[in-house]
Amino acid sequence: MEGLKLIDLGNEVNYIEIDTRKVPYNFSVKLQDKTYTFCIKYNEVGGFFTADLSITATGELLVYGDIVRYGRPLFNSVEDERFPIPVIIPICLTGDNIHEVTWENFGKQVKLYLYERVTA
Repeated sequence: MEGLKLIDLGNEVNYIEIDTRKVPYNFSVKLQDKTYTFCIKYNEVGGFFTADLSITATGELLVYGDIVRYGRPLFNSVEDERFPIPVIIPICLTGDNIHEVTWENFGKQVKLYLYERVTA
């Protein structure tokens, strides 16, 4: 995460709220100038969460089944101008010794924090 800076609006750190009690569920988030629909699911067999991403206005599906991995940017494998401007990284900022995304910590200690995208 070198070179990334948390998006800070005033003193409030920006993140996307997740409620694991609702999984699987869809919600929309406005990021910069576009609104995106996220679908958060849980893969029982593999024991991990996944995220789908689509553009709300058109319904265009950008990513299906991206695994939510601790400390790794979501949707990082495929990116173009249709994707959110901020980098979305599931991490814990509380100092707890957490290394993976679980039912117990996702949306609580581990949140989808928004980082400024660094362009070369």
